[in-house]
Amino acid sequence: RTQGDSLHVWKGGETEALERLNKHLDRKAWVANFERPRITAQSLFASPTGLSPYLRFGCLSCRVFYYNLWELYMKLRRSSSPPLSLFGQLLWREFFYTAGTNNPNFDHMEGNPICVQIPWDHNPEALAKWAEGRTGFPWIDAIMTQLRQEGWIHHLARHAVACFLTRGDLWISWESGMKVFEELLLDADWSVNAGSWMWLSCSAFFQQFFHCYCPVGFGRRTDPSGDYIRRYIPKLK
Repeated sequence: RTQGDSLHVWKGGETEALERLNKHLDRKAWVANFERPRITAQSLFASPTGLSPYLRFGCLSCRVFYYNLWELYMKLRRSSSPPLSLFGQLLWREFFYTAGTNNPNFDHMEGNPICVQIPWDHNPEALAKWAEGRTGFPWIDAIMTQLRQEGWIHHLARHAVACFLTRGDLWISWESGMKVFEELLLDADWSVNAGSWMWLSCSAFFQQFFHCYCPVGFGRRTDPSGDYIRRYIPKLK
């Protein structure tokens, strides 16, 4: 549910999806200047104009999105460029679809020709604590609690918890995290989910990803007041 709103954030159906799309396209300056999902304390909460679950379930056709966006770009005669633009975000989806084609092991490490073979740790207890929001790191636990309660988390919040689980802290396989997202995310999409986890764990696509999301510092910068953390971890109030 949205903050202070009795309506569910994700109302199903094509009519709802097209209404949301039109609301975005009406914001012409925003569309023209969009540069990938940015994160603020308020953006951590699900937006009543979000589109990702509608693309996932086919309520919003990617072709309708593409051509409506293209027509608007032609009228505006200017826009930010892929891969940072809104156009680029849609193309990332198609990139992972293409990468997963003819690769039945795209969602596995073993037998996957594009995936680096990494000796990940096997730690069921640590995995369970991560998945259930019990790591002891408030920022990470708040994100995973929101995911479990609402079925959605911000793009960069996904980066934070994926980094924490894999190369950043716990050194647990991206496959385990992918399965948790597959279960809990409303917008979980087989190819995008697997591809994103390989990417963020530096297992494929981009191995020299030196940036790690600090499980303390990133949260402090994004949620300096702590309102987000207190909402999902009430005992910290």
